[in-house]
Amino acid sequence: MYELHHKINPKEVIVGWYSTGSDLNTYSALIQNFYSQETAPHPAILVSVNTGVEEGQEAGVSAFISSPVGVYPKAENCVFVPVPVELQFHDAEKSGLDLLAGTAASSTSTSAQPVADVEILERSLLSVSSMLDRVLSYVQSVLSGEKEGDKAIGRYLMDTLGAATDDLEKSGFNSSLQDTLMISYLANLVRSQAEVSARLALASAP
Repeated sequence: MYELHHKINPKEVIVGWYSTGSDLNTYSALIQNFYSQETAPHPAILVSVNTGVEEGQEAGVSAFISSPVGVYPKAENCVFVPVPVELQFHDAEKSGLDLLAGTAASSTSTSAQPVADVEILERSLLSVSSMLDRVLSYVQSVLSGEKEGDKAIGRYLMDTLGAATDDLEKSGFNSSLQDTLMISYLANLVRSQAEVSARLALASAP
């Protein structure tokens, strides 16, 4: 599988392995030793995904590297040293992660499926509106002197709002709207053509 994957993605290399659950034992040490040979001279990274199904344990992601133990280290003898973990995701994946998080927080741990596109759009708009309210409240607090401004947050807001303003000035919104209207027009045209063709076929049938 790695050879086939490497043909398509030649720049990607093995950095470690992953496991579900929180139990790190002798078998984990043996697997860690195997992948350490694949990642040498760099240490292999173990990503442990805890699904939270066991009582008293919360779901989460942890990462470890191994360190040998003993005067004459063996493959099955090592100590797992935790390393910092930061979860990152693409903007396109946020809606799916929000759905999973909402389902996990619900009392029944279930979610009605499928979720309508309009409902997803509504949730996104409410989320954006809530974030804008928090930003506006923060800016007003800084301007009124109630809160000391953070330079990092200020630069981030300037970059974000500046990029959005540039897009509007360059008619980016209008271009996007025109593309959406064109796609909608073509879709309706194809639907009408299909309906006409179907009616003509029925009319000419013996």
